[in-house]
Amino acid sequence: MQQNEINEIGQFIPLHYHFQMLSDKSRMTAFRTAIEQVVTPQHKVVELGSGTGVLSFFAAKQGARVWAAEYNPALVSASRKFIKDNGLSDRVHVFEADASTWLPPEPVDLVICEMLHSALLREKQVHVIAAFRDAHIKRFGIAPQILPNATLLGVQPVWQCYDFNGFHAPVPLFQSPYYAIDDCLECSDTVVYKIVDYDNAHVETFESDVFFPFQQDTKVNALRFTTKNLLTIDLNTGKTIDWHSQYIVIPLHQEVSLQAGQSMRVRFSYKPGDPIEALNNSINVEILGEIPETLPLSLIA
Repeated sequence: MQQNEINEIGQFIPLHYHFQMLSDKSRMTAFRTAIEQVVTPQHKVVELGSGTGVLSFFAAKQGARVWAAEYNPALVSASRKFIKDNGLSDRVHVFEADASTWLPPEPVDLVICEMLHSALLREKQVHVIAAFRDAHIKRFGIAPQILPNATLLGVQPVWQCYDFNGFHAPVPLFQSPYYAIDDCLECSDTVVYKIVDYDNAHVETFESDVFFPFQQDTKVNALRFTTKNLLTIDLNTGKTIDWHSQYIVIPLHQEVSLQAGQSMRVRFSYKPGDPIEALNNSINVEILGEIPETLPLSLIA
């Protein structure tokens, strides 16, 4: 990993930031439930970018043998201690390694990787999973199951209040997906612009060209990007076990006013792992009349 990549936030997260992830009940419950659904004592499991080792712990609690790869030496030391203190050092082996180039000593059944930032920006989820999957197939001849299975990326026009104690400052901001936000008004439905299937995912440019029709006069000053991670299927209910990354709200370069019957065309492009600025700088908004009938339905859904 290059030094500039290490210095990017999201590539080398220090231990004191992990409290927020460990105390995120939605994240922890979703991953624990998914791992309990998938992992059996016969499984061999890898966790890529293992951090404190909590997801490896969940897998080992199911009886699996686990190899964990973590690049940050401070986290390697801390996670080894945590795993030992929790009585599972005989089942979890933590390696100090770059998860994008490391392979375990033998083939595994399941890969767990949670490098999931909003809109798949900043962190290297796609890079790491694609590199590991392809190297595992090349060396061992089989593809492991991957958790999460997929990520659904969506975008939605909103009106966001940017008044901070009388100071107007349109800045990118994050919101919880698990409770209502009073100062952010939804102006249209969310449109899914990309589905990332980790069995087949590779690093590519996410290019979006979506349309939002408006039935009443509306003002829009920002786009809200949503990230729904499909961890696995609950075999008892047939429903997906999901975890939503934080929403990221990116202000438009200027507020736009739409009249009833008009539509808004939104175009943007970026690569997974890019900084937020790459997405922000690529956004282009155009106000149109009714949506042309010749557009593919996938752009309207």
